[in-house]
Amino acid sequence: MQKELRSRIDSIQLRIDEASKKILKESNEISLIAVSKRKSIEHIQHAYEIGIRNFGENYAQELEEKVKQLSYKEIVWHFIGPLQSNKAKSIATNADWIHSLDREKIVNKINSECGNVNKKINGCIQINISGETSKSGLKPEELLDFADHIKLLENINLKGIMVLPSLTGDVEEQMINSKKLHNKLIESHPEATYLSMGTTNDFESAIKFGSNMVRIGELIFGKR
Repeated sequence: MQKELRSRIDSIQLRIDEASKKILKESNEISLIAVSKRKSIEHIQHAYEIGIRNFGENYAQELEEKVKQLSYKEIVWHFIGPLQSNKAKSIATNADWIHSLDREKIVNKINSECGNVNKKINGCIQINISGETSKSGLKPEELLDFADHIKLLENINLKGIMVLPSLTGDVEEQMINSKKLHNKLIESHPEATYLSMGTTNDFESAIKFGSNMVRIGELIFGKR
């Protein structure tokens, strides 16, 4: 397994390097998050040994179990799934980053739960850039007010935005709009430097259009 995993990760890193060169960026400015949902502890351990440090999970219970089993590793855990109020305590306790902040009620609860365990968490605001009713996330015009609200919360560090462009729409236009929106956020919140955009199918385009955090699962670990 490890040999195949190394080959896949090396290939992805090479593609990140090439995509970065085209926009005159250093590839180390791009964070690679290995999406490990539904993957075994063994998969994560092998990826860790190869050099991956950022892992993304979609489900609170699965995140909690993996954090317990891998607590001795220097892993940065990213929660990238939809947030539910009844899972706020678990996510706040176990994640280092949350990419899916999109409701005041839930961010207030996350902030409170972080306070209970004396920690601060990094957060990205999820924007529904494609306007699909099936997707979570704020409307673009709601971003700045929501960002202002997060800044009032002492236990959430606002780090940027996360988007999931629809592959059936005009992907490039969505990515361009995402970058424009991110630039607008940076104007009022200079610390929000991360644009979490790009997955297995579109990460090279995402880097071209300004992403500095890509979330890749299938290309690393294979199909679920």
